[in-house]
Amino acid sequence: MNKKIINLINRFFLLSISLSYLLSYNVHAKPISYKLDSNSSKVGFSVKHKITKDVYGEFLKSFGKADYNSKTNKIFNIESEIDVKSIDTGNSKRDRHLRSPDFFDAQNYPKIYFKSDNVELVSENQYKVYGSLTMRGVKKEIILEGEKSKDSRGNLFFEATSIINRQDFGISWNRPFQKIAGMMVSNEVKIFLKIKMIQI
Repeated sequence: MNKKIINLINRFFLLSISLSYLLSYNVHAKPISYKLDSNSSKVGFSVKHKITKDVYGEFLKSFGKADYNSKTNKIFNIESEIDVKSIDTGNSKRDRHLRSPDFFDAQNYPKIYFKSDNVELVSENQYKVYGSLTMRGVKKEIILEGEKSKDSRGNLFFEATSIINRQDFGISWNRPFQKIAGMMVSNEVKIFLKIKMIQI
């Protein structure tokens, strides 16, 4: 075999190896770590109430982190921690009751935790986040559904919702509503998140 053919074969293999390395680097690029920007994020909830209007509230103090691979557009290792005592529904008397053992029992369970198990990319910016929510010492699997966007500075933005049953977490306080059959406070609670994540 002449030298020209050998040189061509060698160049071909070198090129193949280089391309394989570059493709592997792109797919397995080091993920970027993010943290929650608490000043620009909202962790909220709503619950139906038979007497008053539906109750809306939020937790004013929350912390979170996640990893993001810009090459694969995948988010993973999502963890968050919520300060129960920071609950705010716009009514101080109600907030005190929500912090009491009737509801969140903030004295014994001061934090709510969430940790992702799997993040499913539904479409380019649509996600389903499967994970565990721990509240009042009870851990339950939940699904958050939402979408992601990104600004020119590399900040990530998420909007997501989920529906849980508060009874699953031992939050069972209620009163009969005598005017119609049923209880005063619904067991179904809607969680809604508007989150901004910044690079660490």
